Amino acid sequence: MTTAPFDPTTSTISRRALLKLGLAAGLAPAAAFRRLPDLRHAASFSFAYFSDTHLGLERRNLDVCRTLMLEMAETIAPDLAINGGDVTDYGWAGEYDSYAQVLAGLRFPVHHVPGNHDVRWAPRGLQIFRERVGAPFRSFDHKGVHFALLDSTVPLSHYGHFESAQLRWLAADLRRVGRTTPVLLFTHHWVGRAPVVTDNDEALLRVIEPYNIKLVFTGHGHADLLWDWHGMPTTMNKGLYQGSYQRVDVDAASGEVRLSRRTEKAPTQALLVSASLKADREKRPVWALGAISAAAAAPKPPVVPPPVVPALAKRWERPLTGGVMSHLLLDGDTLYVSAMDGSVHALRASDGTVRWRATTEGYCHSSPVLADGRVIVGSADGHVYAFDARTGAPRWKRRTGGPVYASAAVARGIVGIASGDGSVYGLDAATGAVRWTYALPASVSAFAQSPAATDGTRFFIGAWDRHVYALDAATGALVWRRPGTDRSFAYSAAIGGPAVADGVVYIPSNGNVMHAFDAVTGETRWTYSSPGDKVGYSSPAVVDGRLYVGCLGDRGEVRCLDARDGRELWAAATGSTIYDSSPAVSDGIVSIGSVDGQLWTIAAADGRILGRHALPTGHFLASPAAARGIAYAASLSDRVVAVALPRPIPV
Repeated sequence: MTTAPFDPTTSTISRRALLKLGLAAGLAPAAAFRRLPDLRHAASFSFAYFSDTHLGLERRNLDVCRTLMLEMAETIAPDLAINGGDVTDYGWAGEYDSYAQVLAGLRFPVHHVPGNHDVRWAPRGLQIFRERVGAPFRSFDHKGVHFALLDSTVPLSHYGHFESAQLRWLAADLRRVGRTTPVLLFTHHWVGRAPVVTDNDEALLRVIEPYNIKLVFTGHGHADLLWDWHGMPTTMNKGLYQGSYQRVDVDAASGEVRLSRRTEKAPTQALLVSASLKADREKRPVWALGAISAAAAAPKPPVVPPPVVPALAKRWERPLTGGVMSHLLLDGDTLYVSAMDGSVHALRASDGTVRWRATTEGYCHSSPVLADGRVIVGSADGHVYAFDARTGAPRWKRRTGGPVYASAAVARGIVGIASGDGSVYGLDAATGAVRWTYALPASVSAFAQSPAATDGTRFFIGAWDRHVYALDAATGALVWRRPGTDRSFAYSAAIGGPAVADGVVYIPSNGNVMHAFDAVTGETRWTYSSPGDKVGYSSPAVVDGRLYVGCLGDRGEVRCLDARDGRELWAAATGSTIYDSSPAVSDGIVSIGSVDGQLWTIAAADGRILGRHALPTGHFLASPAAARGIAYAASLSDRVVAVALPRPIPV
C-alpha cells in the first residue's frame, strides 16, 4: 500500500485532526508546548535536532515521526533541522521512500549524519544515503554559526570511528573557520562517556580542542542525556519515534546558545544548558539547568579477566593513510593491505618498507587477493580494481552497479566477486572483462559483503538473503543454493566468509550455526552451535583437518572443531570481544584480533593462550596474516605491525 506524501501547505487536514493524530500516537498536542520568546536580533535563529528516526517498511515509525516534524514546524519554526543518524532501519530504498514522506512539504531544510543502521545491512550503504539525504560528512555556515556534520559509522558494523581522512578534512575545515566562530558538532555515535563506542574520541578531540565548539550532538543510545566532554556540553536524546527532540536557540543579542529538550513524558520544552557564544573558553561559563545526566564512568570489568600472558615482541610498525577492516594478504616477502581511505599498500614483510601504494575512490572493506601477478580488490566506489602486484600500476578497473564490500576468489582465470547491486560478477582476471553475472533472487537484502571462496571449480558465497550459493566458476550458473538460516535475514551466513577444504564448504551464520555443506551437492554434512560465545561473524580457517573460528560475545572466545564431524576440540577465552576478525594459522599458532586492539596468539594444539600484542588505539576488526614465525596485524588505528610468534607448538 502506498500513500501520497502529506503536505501541510496544501492539505485540507484541520488543526483539530492534526491534534487528534498527535494524541493517537501517544503525543501531546502542539498547544501543550511553551513557545519560547522571539529572539531579539536579526542574526538570531532557532533550529531543531533529532535522531534515530528508524524509518522502516510498511510505514514503520512514519506517522509518529511525521507528527513530531509538524510539531517542530509549529512550535519552533526552525531555520533548519539536523537528523543525527539512523535515518532508516536497514538502509533500504523503500525506507528512504518512507522518510521522504516524513519530510514532505516542510518549509525548512533537514540535514543528516549517517548512523550504523544506515550502513550495517544496507546493500548500497553510504551510496544511497548520499543520493537520498546528502553527503555523509560536510559543513555549512548559518547566520554566523558553523555546523560540522560528521560520519562516525564503521561500514557494515555497529561500532563508531572517525576515519583519518575525515579528521584531516575537519582540521582543514576548522582552520578555515577560525578560532572565534561558534561551532556546533554532530555525530551519531556518542563521545566522551562509557561504554566506549567510538574508538578514537581523543583523535577527534585533538582536532577540535583549539576551536570554539559550543555543543556536541549525538544519538545512537536512545536515551535523554546531557554530559560534559572536556568542557563541551554533549547531548543525546531518545529516538524521534520515542517522542524526543531538541530545540536550539542562538541568541545573538544576549550572546548565548540555549539547548532545550522535549520528551514524551515531558512534552513542554525544558531548558537544559546555556553557553556563551564567546570564544574564550576560560571566560565562557556553561550553565547546566539541572544535574548532568551522564558521566564518563569507568568501563565495566570484563566477564572473563584477560589471561596474564607475555607480550609479543614487535618487529616493526608502519603508519598507513587509513584504518583497516580487511584481511591482510601475505605473499612471499610482500604484505598487501587495503584500507578505509581507499588505498591499497604493498609492504616489504621483513621490515615494513613501502613497496607501492595505489588508490581507489571509495573505502576498501574488500580484501586484496592475487591473480596472475595482479592484486584484485573491490571498492565502495562501485568498482573492482586490478593493480600490478610488483609495481602497483593500475591494470584494469571494472564498474558494478553498487559498492563492492566483498572480497574475490579466483578460479579458471575468473575473478568471482559480489557487489552491493545484488549480483555476483565473473571477471576476466587478465582484462577485467565481464564474463558472466549472476543476479541473486530479488529481495531487499539480496547482496553479499563477505569474501568468496573457491574449490577451483565453483565459487561459494554467503548472502544477506539467508542463503548460501555455489556458482560454476566458468559460467556463473547456479550449482546449488541452500538456506543458511530459517530465521530473519539478520541471521544470514553473510558476515563470516566460507572456507573450503577436502570437498566441504564451512560457513557460519549469524544465528550461531556453523554449517558444513558438501561442495558438490550442497547437502549438509553437519552443523555446530557454540554453547558460549556465538559463531557467525568471524570467518573460519581450516588447517590439517581442524577448523578454527572466533566467536562473538563477552568472553572473547576462539573455538576449534574437528572438520570431519564438527566435534568441539577446545575453546579459549581471551576476555576481549572478538567481532569479525578471523584467524590466521601458522607454525602451530592461531592469531586473531579483538575489538579492543589486542592481537592474540593461541596454541592450535590445545587452545592455550600464549601471548598478545596491543596495537595503537583503534577497533581491531581486521584479520591478521602469519607465516614463518611472524604475525602481521592492522586495525582502525591506521597502523600495521609485525610481531614475533611464540615458539612453534606441534598439533
